[in-house]
Amino acid sequence: MNSTTKTAQMMARLADAETAAKVAGREETRTATRADRAAARLTAARTAAATARRELRTAIRTGKGQAAAERRVERLTARCATLATAAQDAKAEATAARRAARTATRRMDTLARRAARSAAHTVSEIAERLGRTALTAAPAADPVLPAEELPAVEEIEEHADRFAELDAKAKTYAKAADAEKKWLRQIPVGTFGRVTVARTPGGSVLDGDQVALDYADQGLIPPRKGRKDTFKVAVAAAPAPLVLAPAA
Repeated sequence: MNSTTKTAQMMARLADAETAAKVAGREETRTATRADRAAARLTAARTAAATARRELRTAIRTGKGQAAAERRVERLTARCATLATAAQDAKAEATAARRAARTATRRMDTLARRAARSAAHTVSEIAERLGRTALTAAPAADPVLPAEELPAVEEIEEHADRFAELDAKAKTYAKAADAEKKWLRQIPVGTFGRVTVARTPGGSVLDGDQVALDYADQGLIPPRKGRKDTFKVAVAAAPAPLVLAPAA
């Protein structure tokens, strides 16, 4: 499966996940509203039942309207029991909907991250593919001597030997310098005797993937530049001098 097909599939799955998350979010809102209303009705019923019980105690003390007060307390108590069950069911439904919405959101976020990585990989491939079809001229090649102007082989070997020696020393010194620099990077900013350590904020670099994407959005081919040929010199060891054994 190529990256473009994979990205298209990931985007389709992400779209489905976004739809599912929206549906789950609406269901969460609906059930939460229903649970709040059920809780409010239960609170109002309990308040009315408490008032009815106080009125019943007053009726018992005064001996007036006791039967009616008892019937009201009984009716409101039964209503509280019914509303309590309804509120509990509504709360459970809201909790389940909230968990489903959280799960749908997490799945959408996961797919979004995967789709973003896949899309970035696809953009890189497209940019590289477009760049290969729009390569500008490579940098000027090294000026080389014509055959009739070539120096003697001994002179070429002499320069090659000096280059190999100096190149080996440069690499050794570069490695040693990198090691020292790595050690010094542990030191915080400040002045330590003759040494002053400073850190300058780094600048920005061109985002090649975003440039390629912007060009592609406008139907253009991003500019590319060919690389200069890599120059290498291999120097074989000089042959050992021939030593003749003395005649017997």
